[in-house]
Amino acid sequence: MHHLIRTLAILIFPLLAGCATGGGGKAEKGPVREPPDIKSTQRTLEPAARPIMAPVIPPPEAAPPRSAPPPPRSAPPPIKQACKVKKDSVEWVHISGACKNGYAHGAGRARSVDGRRSYAGMFVDGAFSGQGDYDWGNGVRYTGEFLNGRKSGFGTLAYPNNRKYTGGFKDNAYQGEGTYIDADGSKYAGAFESGNFHGLGTYTWASGDVYTGRFEANRMDGKGSYARTNGDRYVGEFKNNQMDGEGTYTWPNGDAYAGRFENDKMNGNGTYTYADGAKYSGEFKDGRKHGRGVLTVEPSEIKQLWWNGIKITEDRPTSTDSSQ
Repeated sequence: MHHLIRTLAILIFPLLAGCATGGGGKAEKGPVREPPDIKSTQRTLEPAARPIMAPVIPPPEAAPPRSAPPPPRSAPPPIKQACKVKKDSVEWVHISGACKNGYAHGAGRARSVDGRRSYAGMFVDGAFSGQGDYDWGNGVRYTGEFLNGRKSGFGTLAYPNNRKYTGGFKDNAYQGEGTYIDADGSKYAGAFESGNFHGLGTYTWASGDVYTGRFEANRMDGKGSYARTNGDRYVGEFKNNQMDGEGTYTWPNGDAYAGRFENDKMNGNGTYTYADGAKYSGEFKDGRKHGRGVLTVEPSEIKQLWWNGIKITEDRPTSTDSSQ
């Protein structure tokens, strides 16, 4: 009997020891925890401001608005028209300077018939041509080159509210390289076409945000970079003032996304890299994980399925270490 009890004890003890240690096999690692979704499920922020339309150059016929009729005043004394000045949008009277064949020619001065505008500079056959100074009389003033009565060449157009453009003109419109400063201090420096931001340029907002790249008809369009004062930065493609196409967006905390954008948001395939080195590659929609993807947390990979930023399923971690 004592022999039987001793035999059973020998058999049972290893079984109890095995249960206590989980069967004596190699313990499995716990599931790999996904790093917190700091930014990957949030939409990328859209630019804080948009490039605004370049101001329309006031046409000569645009007289300054008046809240009340001007007080009566005596008509200007008649001036003998020994020299004629060609009309632009108003009639002009020659004040001084040389004449040729009955028209102002060379350096001279003129004023509009209504007495509001003045011009001092060069004339050719009665038209403003060459270097001159044109004052609308309402705070708007142009100093620069003229051709056949129109602003053409290099010049500066200044407005009463501190807006100013300096650069090329053609047929009264901004053309070529120039710099435009808005009333709030925002500034564009670069190429112009037909009065618009068009081509390569840099727009600096009053907030300090800066875009450098291509413009088309006053809009960010093509390849460029956008840097925010808070440290965010985007380098890639733009369309109609929005991040659209391939690009890379980085945050000041070290996170980064590289892939497709559409309508200022992560849309399509891309890779989101966390500051701690974890990486998610997969599909995004409207700034959120949406569809299939793979989360890599070295040395493991986890296949996941997301729907509108909500994780639906994920597989067990697999090792990326080829030596195992």
